[in-house]
Amino acid sequence: MTVSTKTKHNKSKILVSLLAASVAFAIAPNANAKKQTPEEIAVIKHGKEIFEKYGVDEDLPKFGMSSLAQGEHLVEHVHRRFVVGDKVTESTAYLVKNTDNKGNIDLRIKYNKEELDENEDIISDIEKSTRTEYRLRNYAQSYDPSSVKAVERGDGIVDISFKYSKYALPQDIAYFRFLEVNIEVKDGVPQRMVISNSKPFKFDGYLAEKYHQEIDLAQHDNGAIYIASKKVTIDGRRGKKVARYESETYPVAFFDDKEGVKVMDKQRLEEVSDPRMQVENVKLDRVFPLMGDMVRRQGIDLPLPYGISVAYRNQDMNIPMSDYVIGGVRLNDLFDPSDSIATVNAESISLRGDVNILPFWNVFGYVGKINVDANVDAAYTGEAGQAIKDKLNDKLNGLGDAFCDGLSVLCNTGRLNVPLHLEYDLRGVGTTLSVGYREFFASVTGTYSQTRLKGLTDWGDGIVTVQPMLGYQLVDYRAQIFFGAEYQGLDSRMQGTVKTGDIEFDYDVGVELNNWAFLTGFNKQIGKNYNLSVLYNKGETRDSFTVNLGYRF
Repeated sequence: MTVSTKTKHNKSKILVSLLAASVAFAIAPNANAKKQTPEEIAVIKHGKEIFEKYGVDEDLPKFGMSSLAQGEHLVEHVHRRFVVGDKVTESTAYLVKNTDNKGNIDLRIKYNKEELDENEDIISDIEKSTRTEYRLRNYAQSYDPSSVKAVERGDGIVDISFKYSKYALPQDIAYFRFLEVNIEVKDGVPQRMVISNSKPFKFDGYLAEKYHQEIDLAQHDNGAIYIASKKVTIDGRRGKKVARYESETYPVAFFDDKEGVKVMDKQRLEEVSDPRMQVENVKLDRVFPLMGDMVRRQGIDLPLPYGISVAYRNQDMNIPMSDYVIGGVRLNDLFDPSDSIATVNAESISLRGDVNILPFWNVFGYVGKINVDANVDAAYTGEAGQAIKDKLNDKLNGLGDAFCDGLSVLCNTGRLNVPLHLEYDLRGVGTTLSVGYREFFASVTGTYSQTRLKGLTDWGDGIVTVQPMLGYQLVDYRAQIFFGAEYQGLDSRMQGTVKTGDIEFDYDVGVELNNWAFLTGFNKQIGKNYNLSVLYNKGETRDSFTVNLGYRF
């Protein structure tokens, strides 16, 4: 039997609605709560005590991440050199930082165009790196207190070593968790910081095999420590070519409302003050997530605010029947609902866009396509034929038997299979709320979806999907595993219109569905911007899997 199906107005909650959850999947942002256990407080205290004992300011580790942590108003000179294979590029520029009374930062890049390599977009690269340094300048806990150690070498020299905190680091500079730091202190005054890597990591398109950062420290007249010079060398590979990155940063001048101007390099200050120097403003603050900067200052990592992703979902379902109403007539005597079942396979592909409005609140919208292949296997009771047989035998003995011998299909029990192939458009909106503590997180995602049969203009009734989840973050691998449940708010009846040839009739079929199903899966961050998610769903009447590839920016 060839059957084509069309939906009635607001009656499209049929089997295809089961795929509406194909884009509901969302991983909780990597937001780690600040509350600490007594044991953790004791560890932090121990790390602070070592710093205090040897005269090291707790903010000093931030110098390895960001030279902008030195002060509110400053000028720096930056020289960079790239070597990739036989290709060498070099550029020089100045960074000018100014902070107003409200804490807003104005950051500018000043440069002589002749000192920029024409083959290198240094303005874009410096803007990107300084935006990251700006975010890092106020991180509450940049180092791991449990890793702090002190070794007294004699003659007043002490080596203090530590590692950066793997929890507080933003996802786009997570390579800092592979770095080890040593501060050389002499007679209670920090002299030098040396930072090296414990394992290779990816850095701005390079595979960094050997990382070395050396910071020479000095003191202002008021005793404050500043960076006298900062040199970074990275040896590794870019693709198949040997690569080397070198940068040198020197202070030019510090400006302080109380202490006045401290000029470290008069010649360079005159150069950067030349009105003929070209200027590029660096846009530091982003609108979303709202309150994001305030959260980052507490040492809490947040994902990039905007995302776009593609999701594929494949779902199988066995749907037991409970009632048949065809053309307004209940036919349970003719077709046995308890011995009937519908099997469904549905595939969907969808495109989703999302934004983090608040650090713990994500909203998204999506559109997509769904293909459904279904088969309704109905048990025919044969009671209609038996009724005709009995009436014919009452009129003429044997006539009913002869009738059923000729039309055995009508008089005997059997099965009726109705295959269906349906194509639908999909649209919807959703939101995710999330919270985390250290490696653990919890989230709940809700969506509202609608489907529309291909070729029609009316959208059907909406379906609500809810996914509560608990998960664990593998911090060193930038991955999450999670468990939870999925609720699909489906009706217990399927309604619509069937048309076959010149015959057209309404149907209203009762079904027995379990709206809840178990889910599990994982999410893996790939580089700074990409992530891959896989979700498996298993319930009493359905199972499915979802693959989602996303890009954040």
